[in-house]
Amino acid sequence: MEPKTARVVEEHKTQYILRTPDTEYTAVIRGKILLNGKKDFPKVGDYVEYAELGGDQAVIENILPRKNQIIRKAAIGNEPQVIVTNVDVMFIVMGLDGDYNLRRLERYLLLAEQSNVKPVVVLNKMDVVPDVQPFLDEVRAVAHDAAIHAVSASTELNMEVLKTYFTPETTAVMLGSSGAGKSTMMNWFLGHNKQATQEVREDDGKGRHTTTSRELFALPGGGYLIDTPGMRTLGLFNTGDPTNDTFGDIEALLKECKYSDCDHTKSRGCAIQNAIYDGIIDAKHYASYCKLKGEQDYLKTKIGVNSNAEHKEKVKKIQKQNRRLLDKEEE
Repeated sequence: MEPKTARVVEEHKTQYILRTPDTEYTAVIRGKILLNGKKDFPKVGDYVEYAELGGDQAVIENILPRKNQIIRKAAIGNEPQVIVTNVDVMFIVMGLDGDYNLRRLERYLLLAEQSNVKPVVVLNKMDVVPDVQPFLDEVRAVAHDAAIHAVSASTELNMEVLKTYFTPETTAVMLGSSGAGKSTMMNWFLGHNKQATQEVREDDGKGRHTTTSRELFALPGGGYLIDTPGMRTLGLFNTGDPTNDTFGDIEALLKECKYSDCDHTKSRGCAIQNAIYDGIIDAKHYASYCKLKGEQDYLKTKIGVNSNAEHKEKVKKIQKQNRRLLDKEEE
């Protein structure tokens, strides 16, 4: 019998929601997947093979190879956390209020590059600023060749341009902080209020999480969009040097320093310091690079710490949840 294939559209602690063109299933995972380690647990966006258990219940037998995966450092510990998989476009949503933060944007852009996903910067809430052009200029200096769009999800201004990134096969994900307006944008894409929205505090532009879990939606016009909870912090997991387009200007300057052991802080003839003095690069941009480099160097020494204990605890919970359904299959 040919294995049946579905896509993971929701992930909960011990269960998953699978969707086929005709049916949705509540699913658990087969024991052999547990043995492969937590990095192999299904994630939203995965294509999986499954077996039916009856009553819209299923068991995931296998995870099909991923085109890509978006990984960050877990908020607690030093292990990788797969956010979503099989994504073509990353909408990086940033509000033009208290949410506006170029240093955080740099992290999201680097995340997209490391994940081999096309980044699209969406500056939401353009209706709250008198002139959006200064923001566009600042973001362009950081985002380089990435697409940038200023929109207002609440008034629907300029939102139509975001539909141009979709074909029937496209999967996009929205990432950004809580309060950036992702849920309002999702409701616009879907044409109805599927996602709850909440007011943003006026003093700092921050909001509470209105999306509580990652979920993949099929869009009325074709394509798929994954909504995610707001992330207060974004720790990058990739332990390689941050040499991609986001910090390519700094990497190029590092090679031009007068001394091979230059500290890039005060040495005479330092290409970095000269570029900062001449206004070629922003001192904050360089400080952000140094901070990320330090985080990645530290991470190299910490990978694997506590991972076995964390994995065993999750396996124990999943096995307990699975037992009832898997016993039902054998009856």
